[in-house]
Amino acid sequence: MKPRQISWKWLLLGLAVVLLLGIAILPRQFGDSSRLATRVTEALSAWTGGEVKLTGPLSVRYFPDVALKGGFELTNASRLPLVKSITATNAKISLDLAALLMGRLRIDAMRLNGPEIVLKDAPSLVMGPDQTLQARVANLLGGAPIGVVRVSDGTIRMPTASGTEVIEKIDARLDASSGNGSVSSFGTFMLRGEKVGFSLKLGAPSETDDGLTLPIGLTFTSMPLTAKVKGTASLANGLQLDGAVQADMPNARRFLQWAGIPLPEGTSLQRLTASGVAHWNGTTLTLDDGAFSLDGNAAVGLLALTPGERPRIEGTLDFDRLALDPYLASGTPTEPEAAQAKFADQAILKHFDADLRVSAADITAPAIRLGQGGFTISAKGGAIASEVGELELCGGSATGRIGLDLREEVAKASLTASLFDVPVDGCLAPLALDVSINGIGGAKAELAAEGRNYEELVRGLGGSLKFDARSGAVPVDFARLLGTVTPLDGDGWSRNSATLFDQLKADCRLDGAHIWCEVFSMQTRRGLISGSGDVDLRQQTLDWNLFVASNAQPLKASQLSIDIPPRISISGSLSRPTIRRADRPTLGEGSAQTDPAASQVSPR
Repeated sequence: MKPRQISWKWLLLGLAVVLLLGIAILPRQFGDSSRLATRVTEALSAWTGGEVKLTGPLSVRYFPDVALKGGFELTNASRLPLVKSITATNAKISLDLAALLMGRLRIDAMRLNGPEIVLKDAPSLVMGPDQTLQARVANLLGGAPIGVVRVSDGTIRMPTASGTEVIEKIDARLDASSGNGSVSSFGTFMLRGEKVGFSLKLGAPSETDDGLTLPIGLTFTSMPLTAKVKGTASLANGLQLDGAVQADMPNARRFLQWAGIPLPEGTSLQRLTASGVAHWNGTTLTLDDGAFSLDGNAAVGLLALTPGERPRIEGTLDFDRLALDPYLASGTPTEPEAAQAKFADQAILKHFDADLRVSAADITAPAIRLGQGGFTISAKGGAIASEVGELELCGGSATGRIGLDLREEVAKASLTASLFDVPVDGCLAPLALDVSINGIGGAKAELAAEGRNYEELVRGLGGSLKFDARSGAVPVDFARLLGTVTPLDGDGWSRNSATLFDQLKADCRLDGAHIWCEVFSMQTRRGLISGSGDVDLRQQTLDWNLFVASNAQPLKASQLSIDIPPRISISGSLSRPTIRRADRPTLGEGSAQTDPAASQVSPR
């Protein structure tokens, strides 16, 4: 046998003897299992400020490391303000051998299998001078007698206003072994059916003029939300965070549903991204000079979110281009079941409080030409209001206010709007009015409605409507109607021989889809045309009686008589009406007609 082989054999034999002696001596050096468990529980109790118990059956092993195995209980931990209790029937606590040999106790790692963690209803933040938030954090980070905590298949139960929220299948690792107060943690858990991954890094705390601060980095990954935070945590006046934030929601509506807000399905609130410098003051998250994108609309500005049972959103957002298509499409249901659904259940802002100021260099909407504009949105407790400061509309402008009260089962809606210098022909198409009227017009509307669903609100919409227009034309050939001897039955809109007007005014009322105009006047260059009539928007029909005079005041329906000047009737389909002289008998009836030019003045 070679000398080298002999030396290795003796070395291995000596190592085995040392290990056997260690196994025999260590229990005497550290005390029995009961004494060792007492030292561990005392250290953990001092660190957490609570009561720690190691429950049986308890076993201690000394090889290959010194470890205790059994049950674990923690209650009344004053230095853990969120935690009410932690219980685990299967726990393993591994001790630092070198520290034990030197008479000190240091926990290398603690593994909890299947623990149940119960959080407090309202954590106490005032416990005395040595229990301030700064003291707690300094104790937890810098004075921890434990290096690594490993949790497998854990459960957290946290009380909420509606009951108890459960976080399941927690698999996480927390490492505080650096000794300088820095902590890192990562893992996964299940929340409301979604798997969530996280990574947290806390740097070593330091004292500054503003109190205790520490660097922080957090990554949150799930299907509903991906978020990153990198900044600084301050403990001078409670927990505050400052840093850069990036968040991405592939479907914001799905995220809000996952967060517990029962939003209905819809085409809006799809992809949402946000980035900027954020500040958390303990109750509200604020993004200053942030960049946001929602449903393809990009904006910059300030946004503040206060979470809670009823979240609150505040902000000022400036868009280069704001497309309203997703929001208007989801707000006008075409399916019968959608129209019959309760309006309060469909309204997004029923679930939030809000105070938003929005401006855009260009606003677009389906089938209507908009431009630059600004508006506000406010919501509180189900009462919603939107103020339109000024909005470009079809080359003119519009202002107004929309109100919606969802605090009762029957929703109440109101609308006040004013239009100025709007080209009439350019804005009639979206209303499906197949009438070639042109001119520069304005309108004022004061409308209200009540209903349990969208259909009832539309059907019950009513109020006053006032219209005016100037320098335009209507598709009726009044000159031909007044200048002929033979009555004309069956004329439709006159596309090529319209009647010009200087001024047009109408005072009307809306009742559901029915517009009744009691006062109508149109000043042409040679005479005044006045009268009354109605339009059925649902049936797309109309029925009007107009009177022509040289110098007459506008005539109401109550003033009609056989002694007034010629009457024109317009009735039937809105797209193809019947227009005729209604004061003359039909062809072949009555006496011969005289030349109307002797007693009339053509309005053209």
